[in-house]
Amino acid sequence: MRLLLVPSPFVGAVTWEPFHQARPDSVVVDFGRLAGRDVYSEVAERVAEAAGQDACVAVLHSSAGSFAPALVPRVAGLRGLIFVDAVLPHPGRSVIDISPPEQIDHLRELSTEGRMAPWNMWFPQDPTERWIPDAGMRVSFLAALPEAPLACLDTPAPASDLWAGVPCAFVRLSRGYEANALRAEAMGWPVRRADLTHLAIFTHPGEVARLLDGLPFA
Repeated sequence: MRLLLVPSPFVGAVTWEPFHQARPDSVVVDFGRLAGRDVYSEVAERVAEAAGQDACVAVLHSSAGSFAPALVPRVAGLRGLIFVDAVLPHPGRSVIDISPPEQIDHLRELSTEGRMAPWNMWFPQDPTERWIPDAGMRVSFLAALPEAPLACLDTPAPASDLWAGVPCAFVRLSRGYEANALRAEAMGWPVRRADLTHLAIFTHPGEVARLLDGLPFA
């Protein structure tokens, strides 16, 4: 089954490029510069364009898990969803609705002219220094980080539960997503775990590919 690699809008397509090199039959979705007028529709349109009419499985990393309710009605050949260290769907609610208020306030303070600061600047210390030890890879990663529109935070996801009728699986790469892995298990999804980092799709693509191998619909 063709894998459609969907990145977080906060880190962009660069995160999936090494995985694509390990699995050249996969397709990386590049959102480009999101306008922010209707983020979920924008993303769904670009994912649908990348998918065409082919049967595919969407592999959603990090905050891309939020897009599941928007993708299912738009991607004709969608046969499954794999959440990789990802947020679980929150139909009818925005990122603001599911996040600590102090975190949202911090992100707003860092924003300029309706655009969010690059993802690595959200933290007291840049996590890429630990998570991407190779200096060359780190430079290329940082250079490609987008400035996502603030609308990514306050736009509600489509209030649709159609995604719940699609086979789903969860791959936990870091302990920070263990709570989501447990929720996925409670819903009966296949769950696989590794103790890597949140950016392992970029730094350890072969290991992540092996975690996906053998999933019922991957």
